[in-house]
Amino acid sequence: MRFKKILAFLFAAIIGFSYIAGLSVSEAREKAAAGDTASLRRKASHRGKTPLRGAALRPGDCIGVLAPGFYDDKDDYAEATAILEAQGYRLKFAPSCTAREGYFAGPDSLRASDINRMFLDDEVKAIICLRGGYGAARLLDKLDYQAIADHPKALIGFSDATALHAALWEKCRLATIHGPVLCSLRKRNAYALQQFLAGISSAAPLGELKLPPGEKMRTVVAGEAEGVIIGGNLTVVASLAGTPYELKGDGALLLLEEDGEDSYRIDRMLNQLWQNGLLQRVNGILLGDFFDTDDDLAPGDYTTEEVLTYYANLCGKPVIKGVPSGHGSDNAFLPLGVHVVMRARPDGTASLVFDEAALTDSMKNRRKE
Repeated sequence: MRFKKILAFLFAAIIGFSYIAGLSVSEAREKAAAGDTASLRRKASHRGKTPLRGAALRPGDCIGVLAPGFYDDKDDYAEATAILEAQGYRLKFAPSCTAREGYFAGPDSLRASDINRMFLDDEVKAIICLRGGYGAARLLDKLDYQAIADHPKALIGFSDATALHAALWEKCRLATIHGPVLCSLRKRNAYALQQFLAGISSAAPLGELKLPPGEKMRTVVAGEAEGVIIGGNLTVVASLAGTPYELKGDGALLLLEEDGEDSYRIDRMLNQLWQNGLLQRVNGILLGDFFDTDDDLAPGDYTTEEVLTYYANLCGKPVIKGVPSGHGSDNAFLPLGVHVVMRARPDGTASLVFDEAALTDSMKNRRKE
């Protein structure tokens, strides 16, 4: 009798858990009867609080530009400025865009202050990083996360900006955009520019990720997974491990890209993410561009492709390669922190479908339970 009561309690608990997971009672009964609690946990891992999101842009809106890392000595953003102004947007440049201290765009205090002020500035509707390099991670303990959460808006960038993406997700649950920096918005980068302009002005889910002409994503490890995308540059993701801003990754899809790192260094960083548990906690892995990583290989050395394949198989979960993201000219507009379904099919084809909007049609964002 007591055993039956315990079974009844467990069954009821699974049904209740299904509500959190977003399943109907009938679906939950079927899964509970089959003992399929793992799929319930996977679904529940990305349900719950809706992420904070910025607003889709409209002509006349102001885009804030800041330099969280290296200084810019080329003034090579005139073309990007002209492109955005032709779309009807206004640009507001933070003091860090023209500052310098060592190799940084001004002292840490200035660069951190620029970020805090841009989020608090109601005139600014979205924020884009001027360029990459290094330095954003030095600012993470100087940001006002409560103020940022109270004034959510899209932050756009890649490479060094991965540190900001990670911290804003972990501390604020703010959805951000892995995409071009201002200096890389050029007409010759047609795919990236087209994706950027379409993405920042849409309050609808992006749907299936459009690829550059002639390009395909490919299966490394077959399977289907869902969750929110997190991550970005591998070096930055690994550098945050063990800090208060490290990615937890539970039930997420991990995006990784890299530029100019030898294959053994990529191995070392992936090993770190394996040992700290991130690669085990995510539901799937998305491999973007890995450029200039095999330039100094000695005969018999592992290639980057071999290293990535090794860790993909070690993880034993769906893995896709060829995601147009990173330091190449085809740098897609990839929302982080919104729900995505990845399909890595046995026939080698692969797809990414965004079924949750990255941006809202209003600046009034609230968390919904």
